[in-house]
Amino acid sequence: MKKQILFAVFSFFFGYVAFAQDGFHKIGVGAEIGLPVGDFSEAYNMGFGATGKIYYGLNENANITGTLGYIHFGLDGGSDVNGHLGMIPIMFGYNHDFDGFYVEPQVGLVAINSKVNMSNTGFGNFGGSSSSTEVSLSIGGGYNMEDWDFGVRYQIVNNANFLGLRVAYNFPL
Repeated sequence: MKKQILFAVFSFFFGYVAFAQDGFHKIGVGAEIGLPVGDFSEAYNMGFGATGKIYYGLNENANITGTLGYIHFGLDGGSDVNGHLGMIPIMFGYNHDFDGFYVEPQVGLVAINSKVNMSNTGFGNFGGSSSSTEVSLSIGGGYNMEDWDFGVRYQIVNNANFLGLRVAYNFPL
């Protein structure tokens, strides 16, 4: 049910932005690297994923943005413990351009799914999985070079905070 609601919200936002008559519009598709920080870095390795971003231009330098994607972090548990944590960020923000450089604060939800399997514990093999949806904030910035976007952000997701690096290509709508 959560996936259907999130898909409906994203579809509505995409439709609104894509078919609106005012402002400059574009959509970006990018590759992500997530570098865990704090306690999150003690349990998980670097994450990889992809995101799509929609820009609704308010004027030449200001955009409202919507981001949807998936980032996968592998568990750093040794040979007897394996698992992963997947994040689906659904973020909305404000992007302001300063002659190629930009800042972009965002707020939204992140759906988290984690799975852990343990073996050779002396009690047999066991594991489990969990999922939740968390409120998330991020502050970021970057540089636009023609249609290419090079961004960095600090993403706050409960106890799974990370530094995100993104390289994307933007297509005008």
